[in-house]
Amino acid sequence: MTGRWPRVLRPIFWWLLLVSGLFGIHTHQRLMEKTRLNFNVSLQGQAIDATATLDGLPAISGQNISLGSHKFTITHPKGETYATNFFAWYGAHEIGTVDLKRAMGTLAITVDPPAPMLSVRGPEWSMIMTNSSGLNQVVPTDQYVVESHYAHWGSADDVTVAAGMTATWRVTPQLGAVQLSCNQADANFQLLTLSGRQLESGTFPAFITELPEGNYKLMAVHHQHQLEQTVVVAKSQTNNHAVEFLYGKAVLETEPPAASVVDEGGRDYGLTPVTFTELSPGTLKFNLHRAGYESVPVTLEIKANQTTVIHTNLTGAGYSEAMKSGQQYMEATEYNLALQSFSDALVAKPDDAQALTLQHEATGLGHLQHAKTLASKEDYIAADQELTLALQSLPENGEIKTLLADYKQHEPEQIERMRLERLNRPKQVFDDLVAIEVDANLFEDHSLTTSKPAKDVAEAIASALQYVQPAFKIYRNTAPKPETYAIIATQDDKGILSITAHRECFIVCGQTTDNETQIIYKDVEYKANHNVSMQGLLAFRDDQSYTPIHPSRIPVMTDKLRAQLQIGVSNLTVRIQGAIGQTPAAKPAVPQ
Repeated sequence: MTGRWPRVLRPIFWWLLLVSGLFGIHTHQRLMEKTRLNFNVSLQGQAIDATATLDGLPAISGQNISLGSHKFTITHPKGETYATNFFAWYGAHEIGTVDLKRAMGTLAITVDPPAPMLSVRGPEWSMIMTNSSGLNQVVPTDQYVVESHYAHWGSADDVTVAAGMTATWRVTPQLGAVQLSCNQADANFQLLTLSGRQLESGTFPAFITELPEGNYKLMAVHHQHQLEQTVVVAKSQTNNHAVEFLYGKAVLETEPPAASVVDEGGRDYGLTPVTFTELSPGTLKFNLHRAGYESVPVTLEIKANQTTVIHTNLTGAGYSEAMKSGQQYMEATEYNLALQSFSDALVAKPDDAQALTLQHEATGLGHLQHAKTLASKEDYIAADQELTLALQSLPENGEIKTLLADYKQHEPEQIERMRLERLNRPKQVFDDLVAIEVDANLFEDHSLTTSKPAKDVAEAIASALQYVQPAFKIYRNTAPKPETYAIIATQDDKGILSITAHRECFIVCGQTTDNETQIIYKDVEYKANHNVSMQGLLAFRDDQSYTPIHPSRIPVMTDKLRAQLQIGVSNLTVRIQGAIGQTPAAKPAVPQ
């Protein structure tokens, strides 16, 4: 019996043990849910956001924490680090508000040379100092702007101060001074940077300090004169710079006097004689003007501490300019323009020996130049005529005499060449004329001669072609070459309802000799072809074409076609003969 109770109670024991364990686990979980870390952070009484860690891991207020020992740390860039150890048991662990102390560092600034004004500006701490060589100050950790101000230089730099550290900063501008002086007490100046920014201005003498080392531009002004110079400033010393205004004097006289004196900028200095003072050394240019006289340019070379005297004679209006232009034209071998210029000079100054000499020279050289041009074109006859005229103006010119003898030898050749050219000219023009018609070479050329002038003959033939029935249409009536005239005319033969034949006539009238005109002509005959088609009721279309009447184009030549060829040439010949008066004009026959 005694042995049965343990066996009976053992399951109950284990059940009670299990229930206790489960209750314990549940109670632990419930209590751990309430085991949290609570804290707040402030910096010098002001709530801030800071970085918190628990056992080296990021932490936030109100988070669950484990039971046991922990290390809690709070850091902030502007505060001293807070750290504590604690043991956590069930329930909330209240650290409360952690008020961080403000982190501090040392700011050490050295200024050499001392700055007229030095300022240090930060979010929580600032200071302004005058004539300061710097500072060594414990300040809140932060980023500061250090500004130094000198008369002509300044800087602004960012300096960061870390907790427990010393931030050093040096301001050491390379500055110097300049002593400005001038030999003219009433002169003014402007001191500028090379980029043109003005630093100082005033009157000489002047002492300017706190200038950065380097080069500067100095503008000095005395009355109407201005000097621009470079001033060099070296650091840590006084640099002397002297300005000198050096002047000369000039006297300008003319004959006759009372000429106005005007400089290149248009400023009028009055009437001659004129005395100039306070002139800068160098070259000055003026123009002298007086009614009835040529304007005269005058150049004055001014030297320091010296007087320059210029006396000039004025020339009548137009003469100098005309002579100058004429000589320029002579150099450019433009002799016709040179002649005109020398004629203008003689109008301004009659009987001037120089102008007369140059006029004769330009005349002779102009004829010589023209003669060479004509000879290059093998026109020796006209060239000889020009050389004869040139010799009248330049009788001693050896080149003219040599060329005259040479050109005379070529005249017979030119006369013969001109005769042959004149003789062959009508045929050349005729060949060029018929070349425009591809079918013209199928038909024969015909020729007549007359003693009448070619121009009269061409006008008479054109008139004869227009005043016949059916009339010819003149499509061309020109003179392509000297003494040569070209005519192109067309004519249609019409039946009852349509055109039955078409002809084109090519005629050239050319003067071959003084007493003979050659007439070359060609008659080109065409057969009219009709291709009639009906386009609609009471509407038809006639596609008309022409075929040259020649065995190479029409294999079967009918009597009617042969008759058309004969009649076309015959009728054209009759009209041309009638026009030149060789036979009476006949009424043209029309092929049936």
